Amino acid sequence: PDGTYLKTCGSQFYGHDLPGYQTEMNQLLLNNDIENFPSTCGGRGDFTRRLCPCAYKYPNTRVTYHTVFNVQSKQYFEWQSRYSVFWHKQVGQAGPITRLLSMGGKWPTDPTPHPTGDHLMAEVPTHIAPQYDYSIDQYVAYNKPLSIAHWLQTTKVKEDIIIVADPDCAYINKVDYPVEEGAPIATQGYYSFKSKTSVEWQIAEHYCKGICKHFDPIAVPVIIHRNDLLRIAPLWLKYTEDIRRDREGPNKWPIEWNDNRFTVNRIEWVAEMFGYVLAAAHLDLRHEMVDLQLIPSVHKRLTNAVPFLHYHVRIETSDHKFWNKGDDHAGQRFPWPVKEGTDPVTTRLLTALHEAYQAVGDTDRTKNNRWANYFSEWDNAKHETSRRRLLSSSSSSSSFLNEAWA
Repeated sequence: PDGTYLKTCGSQFYGHDLPGYQTEMNQLLLNNDIENFPSTCGGRGDFTRRLCPCAYKYPNTRVTYHTVFNVQSKQYFEWQSRYSVFWHKQVGQAGPITRLLSMGGKWPTDPTPHPTGDHLMAEVPTHIAPQYDYSIDQYVAYNKPLSIAHWLQTTKVKEDIIIVADPDCAYINKVDYPVEEGAPIATQGYYSFKSKTSVEWQIAEHYCKGICKHFDPIAVPVIIHRNDLLRIAPLWLKYTEDIRRDREGPNKWPIEWNDNRFTVNRIEWVAEMFGYVLAAAHLDLRHEMVDLQLIPSVHKRLTNAVPFLHYHVRIETSDHKFWNKGDDHAGQRFPWPVKEGTDPVTTRLLTALHEAYQAVGDTDRTKNNRWANYFSEWDNAKHETSRRRLLSSSSSSSSFLNEAWA
């Protein structure tokens, strides 16, 4: 009951199919449907303690961290990249931080990344990966799993625990979770798979039918062992390609999958997110759900030890001033000083922006490379024929990433 691990916990018993104890409610919590979901270990609450850890503690696992985020060389990402490095250092986060820059090449036909990178190379620690061939599909989010796979397969990454964030995730506290191999943790997404009639369940079951037994409703940040991420990344890209392939043609998505009247997750935009969920489910990899982020304008109270502010929505101050990361010069032009009465989470974000701007200064922006390009709807009919042909021929391309980069 006090959360102390049993003496029998170890290689035979480590959370799978074992009960948890909810101290606040003074009751045991049993996993749902143990027979059909033998590896259930997700959904930990703030007051839940398991009798055994969720994963066997591998003797060689080290508590060493490496933070990564993926971007393209565009104005939209430049100040976010610089500020991310500053915030990482400001909170004293252990381990390095690396910008995974998708630049050059045309995956899968040309796997060669840009030889030199962009003008931020000297300031922002960077790994250059090839970008996806936009003549196949202008969906830029392919670059996230592609860049992670390239980084892990072509670089000798020394750290065991990888923190996968987005460039709009601002560190406000250190991450200190000793994640084990086989037991990643992630933020609870704004969706679920509880109802088998939901759009989310329909999508997941359609693309992983007969293979996946469970689906974790995760969102970034994700904290995961390097070996697990190495296995996930190629499948992550594959499932993203599978989903995007059905944007047109005889297997075109049902209208409900891409309509906000039926779901908050328009599949056109979140295909990459579902790609990760399906890849993890394919590998029977379960995630513990932990509060890893606060969202300004959504959350109003600061919570101790939550490591990130995820500023992906518009914010408003008490005097009705607005700010959005997509605004031109957003990294330099934000409400300051913060009006009294603004909620603590929004105030914390604006303070973080102010501190970063004071520390690193104006961002020397790439010429003729507008941030708006990032938000295109990826529906260029001109490339549709070649897109479908190339996607069909490269449907299993992610299975051969190592060979392409050898």
